[in-house]
Amino acid sequence: MQKLIHLQTFPRRVHILSASICAAVSLQASGSKASPSTKQEHIRGVIQSVDRESLTVATSAGSVRVRLVQSTPVIRVVRSDRAKITDGSFLGITSVTNPDGSQRAVEVHVFPEAMRGAGEGSYGWDWPGDSRGSKMTNGTAVASKMSNGTVSRSKMTNGTVSAQASGSSLTLQYKSDTAGGSQTITIPPGIPVVALEPGQSADLQPGVHVFVVAIRSSEGVLTADRVLAGKDGAVPPM
Repeated sequence: MQKLIHLQTFPRRVHILSASICAAVSLQASGSKASPSTKQEHIRGVIQSVDRESLTVATSAGSVRVRLVQSTPVIRVVRSDRAKITDGSFLGITSVTNPDGSQRAVEVHVFPEAMRGAGEGSYGWDWPGDSRGSKMTNGTAVASKMSNGTVSRSKMTNGTVSAQASGSSLTLQYKSDTAGGSQTITIPPGIPVVALEPGQSADLQPGVHVFVVAIRSSEGVLTADRVLAGKDGAVPPM
């Protein structure tokens, strides 16, 4: 059984865990592996309360209590802009599939250099705007093209920008445990762009928007595997 966290020691642990955050912030595939008796869940909402052992999040479905443990990293989400989407930067992109099969971004998050390579691969995602066919893809870019259309499916792509055509699209190339691939994604104007950086327990305050990756045990108890916390009112868009 994991030792419950004490807030007095948690900030020091978070500050020295930059390398661990690199692995943990993969958001799904490369995070803690759920055993057959557990289930991984995403929790999106606003912190109602927080104490030494847990935080309570107000979600669209009601209040959810999540345990915090010593190994739980906090990742800070700060507002950014399209100027940070540069050739060679490592990105995470949630995108939706157009009727013609092309991808259109609904958000972009920029990883710091220390997190480069986190969570490469392609797997399912549950973006609230379209949870039926969502996927997450983490990778590194190679080509670009324009894509347009209405939303029908969604996916997450993390990778490195290698080309950007007229500021409209880019391609992320990724690796996985078994194979590699690439994804070209249109970047429409006006979508949220945020940056990720190491956080600390002090970032977890009532009123803060959070995205929590949690593990649900067979007894129904949710334990945070990592928490992404918005700074200065920023909302984690993934």
